[in-house]
Amino acid sequence: MDRKADSAFLRQFAGVIAGFVVLTIALIFLARYIEPELAFDANPSQGVLAEQRIAAEGSVRYGYEAAAALAEAQATPAASTEDVVVDGAAVYDGLCKTCHAVGVAGAPVPGSEQMAARETERGLDGLVQNAVNGLNAMPPRGGNPALTDAQIQAAVEFMLQQ
Repeated sequence: MDRKADSAFLRQFAGVIAGFVVLTIALIFLARYIEPELAFDANPSQGVLAEQRIAAEGSVRYGYEAAAALAEAQATPAASTEDVVVDGAAVYDGLCKTCHAVGVAGAPVPGSEQMAARETERGLDGLVQNAVNGLNAMPPRGGNPALTDAQIQAAVEFMLQQ
């Protein structure tokens, strides 16, 4: 090929590229004219919700800061069990009722002959220990490790009264 053909090709190619650049810029301005940007602060609660969604769940501590935080956490007494409300009906309705109301996987239904037989066989303490440690398909503490022994006993007593 000769130089004249090469320079003609380069001029045409540069013209096509420049045309595409001009077309792109024109389309950007047209799009902004047709659909202007929305103000993000139109609804202030959206910003708050976005901040909550992207907030960090926890933090990593190391060195002296970690040692100080650990010492502080160990020095602070845990929540006392005296503050926990012991309501057998609430515990039963919130957790135990799911299986015991219909007898899922052999769970004794409150007020049934099976429940009375188990009470006679094991006694109140035995039933409470079964609930604390789990039995057959029932997980320990009914699946809620936050329940105290007093709450479990209140739930068992509530079930026996039914």
